[in-house]
Amino acid sequence: MFNNFKRAIAIACMTVAVGTVSMPNFAHAQPDSLDQIEQMKPGQEMMKKLNLTEAQKTQLKAIRENAMKRRQAVLTPEQKAILEKNRKNSDYRGWVKELNLTADQKQKLQAIRQDSKKQVEAVLTAEQKKQLQAFREQRKENRNDRRNR
Repeated sequence: MFNNFKRAIAIACMTVAVGTVSMPNFAHAQPDSLDQIEQMKPGQEMMKKLNLTEAQKTQLKAIRENAMKRRQAVLTPEQKAILEKNRKNSDYRGWVKELNLTADQKQKLQAIRQDSKKQVEAVLTAEQKKQLQAFREQRKENRNDRRNR
């Protein structure tokens, strides 16, 4: 039972870090295919490689939860329903366009993303930041390679 709890905490913390650091900003980026969604999974592996302490995992979880609440406050009830529907159905195709975000919403969501990113980086050690930056650069190169095909 303790191992299951520990595993659940580890997964939640990785989700926090991935959600705030490596997931595309849904206000500006939309997955064009399932391939792009699959590319998010290596972010979870990267978080494992960072060897986060329990304290870091706890802090990252709090950052993610705070960002999630702030993002929810930006969305209308209709947009929240669209997100919930897509979350339940695992339907990621076109969900960003379906939200019909206003320019103001996009700006607010971008600010939340940037703020969360700064908070996450403040939790990491210098070596972890270095590893994370290298991962981000690799991800960006991979994305550019796919677009140029």
